[in-house]
Amino acid sequence: MFSDFLVAHYDKIEKIGIGPPSGPKEFLGLLEKSAAGQALEMDEIVALLNSVPEPNNSRSLLDFSMSLERPHRREILLLPPLYFSSICENCCRYCDFSPNGIRLSPREFSDELAALLQTGYRSIELVSSQDPALYLRQAGFSLDDQKFDIRPVLEYVDIAKKCLAEYGGGMLTSNIPPLDRESLRKLKMAELDCYLIWQETFDAAQYGLLHGNGGPKKSQKFRLDSVEYALAAGIDHVAGAFLKGLFDWRKEEACLYLFDRHLKKNWGHGFSIIGTPRIKGKFIRSKQIRRYHVPDIDYELNIALDRVLYDGVLWLQTREPFALNRRLLKRFGGGLILTITCSTAPGGYHKTFDAKAQFPVFRRELSSSLTSLEEDGFIVRFDWDSKTLKEFQRKG
Repeated sequence: MFSDFLVAHYDKIEKIGIGPPSGPKEFLGLLEKSAAGQALEMDEIVALLNSVPEPNNSRSLLDFSMSLERPHRREILLLPPLYFSSICENCCRYCDFSPNGIRLSPREFSDELAALLQTGYRSIELVSSQDPALYLRQAGFSLDDQKFDIRPVLEYVDIAKKCLAEYGGGMLTSNIPPLDRESLRKLKMAELDCYLIWQETFDAAQYGLLHGNGGPKKSQKFRLDSVEYALAAGIDHVAGAFLKGLFDWRKEEACLYLFDRHLKKNWGHGFSIIGTPRIKGKFIRSKQIRRYHVPDIDYELNIALDRVLYDGVLWLQTREPFALNRRLLKRFGGGLILTITCSTAPGGYHKTFDAKAQFPVFRRELSSSLTSLEEDGFIVRFDWDSKTLKEFQRKG
């Protein structure tokens, strides 16, 4: 399991930020090696991330990534989230979800889904908090062996699949709490296409500090291992990311890369989607994370690296202003996923609910956004599925 690898080798990751940067020629050679589909060794990914802040290397990275051709460079895939519960028993120090949230009824969920499908969307991300009424702890539950009864969750997945079928089919991605092997097998049987789990931070000490107030999320090992449980269950795609701003983003990037490489080696393919979330809102001022703030220039360097390091499809989200996402698209090209229409509170599409959003988003009027992207020369696609996602991945 990658969780064991991370514990055994994290001391090498900690060298990022204290070692000398590589020279321009060596730095460019590492970029070229990764772009050619060759795996970087541990010392190489550490050297690469150690070298990014050097001004000449930063410019070289941006130029190299901009010139790098990836599949479907002029196309953009749209993916909206659909939150069906914000009731949460976890106590993350950077999130507004709580035990006082809202859970959509099946009828309300169907209305939300209809609003998105009628807009034209055919790929939907289903999102929920750690709602104890949806993820029922079974006998023998422990933090490192979390067994759930997920029949309440499967009801929402079944509704979504049936509604998608009525519109000609599409793709379902789940962004839900980490699950045990049997639960993931049931999701596979329910025809889930992609299992998404953001790792938040890979640093064990920081993870414990931010999730130490109780709830199943306290176990970092189970969260990491659930990715491989999903692949073992036969789910076609997995998506990975860290939340930029919780810890040193260069160390996080190295860990995500090593995780991706581990999946390739042991499961035949890495992450199909690489998320790019950056923490927003009032929590960025928290004393636990404020020194890890990721400014725009570092965020752009991270996106440039993602294009070089991963075969998976990048996902630009509405945590960022549309103007910034548009600038990144114009600089680096498409061939990625973008969210424009977005609500991070249950019920936010078809009616107004008095519920807290998980985080602030830049929700922009859809038609004007599409016009802007088309003026930039991009083809925007609402109707895509699991097969499309494979076609957009770089062939390693």
